[in-house]
Amino acid sequence: MIGVLVALAAVGGAYASTRAVNRNRLASARTAANTAATTARERAGDALRMSVKAAENRVAAVGTLSPLVGQLALLRHEKLEGAVAKTLDDSLTNEPYFEPFRKEFPVYGLSTDGDKLGLVHGMQGKELAAEMVVRRARAEGLASDIVVGGGWPYAAGAVRVTVPSMTAPPILLLARPIDDAALKEAADRAGGAVLLTDGKKVLSQSGPRAEVDRLATVIGKEVAGAAVIDPTGDWGAGVTPIAPGVWLWAFASSPANTSEAETSATTSKAIVWSAAALLSMVALFFGLRRAPAAPEQSVTAIGMSAAQMTGLGRSAPVLPTTNMGSTGYGATLHAAGAVPAAVIAPGATFGRYTLLDRLGEGGMAQVFTAVTFGAEGFRRKFVVKRLRPELSADQSVVAQFIDEANLASTLVHSNVIPVFDFGKVGDEYFLATEYILGRDLGRVVKRLQEKAGHALPADIVLHCAHETLKALEYAHTKTGEAGTPLGIVHRDVSPNNVLVSARGEVKLFDFGIVKAEGRVTKTEHGVVKGNVSFMSPEQARGGNVDARADLFSLGLVMYYCLTGDVLYHGNTTYELLVKAATGPGNDELPRIRALPSPAAAIVAKALSVDPNGRYQSAREFAATIAPHVGQASADLQALMTHLFADDFKSEEKLFASAAPTTDTGSPLPASPGTGARRS
Repeated sequence: MIGVLVALAAVGGAYASTRAVNRNRLASARTAANTAATTARERAGDALRMSVKAAENRVAAVGTLSPLVGQLALLRHEKLEGAVAKTLDDSLTNEPYFEPFRKEFPVYGLSTDGDKLGLVHGMQGKELAAEMVVRRARAEGLASDIVVGGGWPYAAGAVRVTVPSMTAPPILLLARPIDDAALKEAADRAGGAVLLTDGKKVLSQSGPRAEVDRLATVIGKEVAGAAVIDPTGDWGAGVTPIAPGVWLWAFASSPANTSEAETSATTSKAIVWSAAALLSMVALFFGLRRAPAAPEQSVTAIGMSAAQMTGLGRSAPVLPTTNMGSTGYGATLHAAGAVPAAVIAPGATFGRYTLLDRLGEGGMAQVFTAVTFGAEGFRRKFVVKRLRPELSADQSVVAQFIDEANLASTLVHSNVIPVFDFGKVGDEYFLATEYILGRDLGRVVKRLQEKAGHALPADIVLHCAHETLKALEYAHTKTGEAGTPLGIVHRDVSPNNVLVSARGEVKLFDFGIVKAEGRVTKTEHGVVKGNVSFMSPEQARGGNVDARADLFSLGLVMYYCLTGDVLYHGNTTYELLVKAATGPGNDELPRIRALPSPAAAIVAKALSVDPNGRYQSAREFAATIAPHVGQASADLQALMTHLFADDFKSEEKLFASAAPTTDTGSPLPASPGTGARRS
């Protein structure tokens, strides 16, 4: 009888432990789903805010147009009504200067007094709730927000237009609806479906139908910052208000670690029930057999084992095999999946180049060190930038790649890494640049921090900046064949694009997103390109940039090299972009002033938010730095040897071991290259 009771106790303990495991698993799943939903909500909101920021950038550009300023100057102190309003409305509706903005923004308006729009085109003025953004623009000069018009959310930007004859400057507002493209961007950023709702019905949606249908079930539960979690913990939905009466829901499925928790829970329950079954059989065997031995002692021992096994069931560890499955094979499969199928392995032959080592890969190209061979043992080292094969059919990408090669091949300067070759191997485009044994400034700073615990000395930073400015002066002042200035702006001056050679030479490279007159591919106004941590305010706003934007970027590079840290910090790309668009503020200015002298004053001037307050040319910037450079060139060479001597020896050994092969692997072009080529 006692054996039966022990067996029942073991089964009861296993049942209780199983329920505890299930509760823990469900709690973990719901917590993970809540975190995923919160992240999805924030990412979707960030995407819509970027759309709003783009509207602000565009209205900033139109606010300075002289035809508009001239039209507004005619108003003087007249009210924006009657014939005056009709004349101005006709100008905005028909004049060519405003046509690009009319096409992009179906709703636009003007306010000359207070917060109300006296002139609205595209809807009735009373339908557009834009008072708040107009009020902010009047106070701050430029503002943007999501406003509601006719029950629909609009991305709106407003700017204060300076008119010399008017004491109260008018406010111009541009607005465009939050459309399918904006919602798709929000869904892509969130990683799941998104839903626009007024709290009662769906206004618009984007994403997989099954996820949209699930989001539809939570309409009516809108509370700012809230998340609704499915009872099973399989998915969650986060919501954020984007305008008065308009909400954005974002869907998030449970992350991968919840499946691991499920596996762990299943394993734990298996352990508990296996132990209970074993214990029950032992208890029944000893309890039911006839034996004169002291049964109480035996039962007591078995009873304690049951309690211990039940306790283990509540916190059963994950089996080693489960850990191996999640962190071993799982990680391997994930890494394998991240490598595109079209990658060429080092050692392969690509046209006349033997690829030696894969330096990296971006969204557009793969980069290799390479060597080419000629008669009588001739060999030469290159860096081959190969356009990703899957992009070869995209004519806009190919045009940008060709454009980069053509422009870069014309830049011949000791502080610029030159392009020597451009062409095609089969259907694949490539360009080849000079190979220089060295490291970019980003890696130099990182290695120095690892070895010595500090960033670069001030004199070396000033030397690197001085040499980079030589390259920028050359590029900024370069003219075309007819002597016309090309207006080159690099737009991506960053630590990763400034190379320091093993001999201490400093060279600028990667002119892939350069702005220049005569380029085939153009960046649309309002489109932001570049490294957000190293761009000027005007570039971050998507506005027009000139050479002074590169000088601002170099100031940020100097700050990074002096401190080992970027100037702007934020939790999201959007936050960083906002800080970049604003420029150094209360958080950043004290850190700039804390730099060693004379670098503090030099960097502070370079980082002036107003381009007119910066150095006006690379020559002026370089002249300011020149007296403080000293013998830094020799110091830089010694530092490179100290930091990378072993790495450089390995690279030289790799080049020396390369040998020509008759297995071309790809068709050999009839000539070394076509298009832009310099030898």
